Amino acid sequence: MATEKKETAQRDAQGVRKQSYKRFKEGRDYEPTDAETTAALCDAFLTGFLQTEETPEGGEVQNKGGRPRKLETVEEFTEVAEKYILYIKDRAAEGVRLVPDVEGFCSFAGISRETLNNWETARPGAYSDTIKRLKTSIAAFKKQLAFAGKIPPIVFATDMNNNHGYTQAAQKIDLNVGKQAAELPTAAEIAQRLPVEMSGKDPADTDTDINI
Repeated sequence: MATEKKETAQRDAQGVRKQSYKRFKEGRDYEPTDAETTAALCDAFLTGFLQTEETPEGGEVQNKGGRPRKLETVEEFTEVAEKYILYIKDRAAEGVRLVPDVEGFCSFAGISRETLNNWETARPGAYSDTIKRLKTSIAAFKKQLAFAGKIPPIVFATDMNNNHGYTQAAQKIDLNVGKQAAELPTAAEIAQRLPVEMSGKDPADTDTDINI
């Protein structure tokens, strides 16, 4: 018997991500997403995800169809993805702000995150490419929200690292001031490096004017 999903502060009853973040406050750390923005992003999401592809015979086929059960075919997987996107779009029209993410899709599809990642490697070709395209579309969706200040930067960066293969290169900063000071030239060394023409009195110590 399947366990009943419960709504939480971060996800709705279907397991889809809400625009709510622990330790961050709406209006202070991020701006709320309006229904129009969500609907527009969903339209763009669908346009890219359901694009037509040319067949070997020279015709075109759209990436949709099939009745999703075990998601054994690309068509079954794509139909579930389409329903997931449309669900977020429809809820936005009702004033509920949801954000697509990998975990939310897996919960909606009835699979685990590990299963999705396994399919991406174990089912090469069109199936793997479809999963990659889904993940890329989700990342693009959230990137637009992040750029608009609707997702806290640290939350966005962590999600990109965990779910979309992005990495942040570590930057090494040497804070050893004593070591840096020891490497500076001494007054005697500086004097030796000065050209002969600059030897003599400091112009500031004379009574004559300096012509510039």
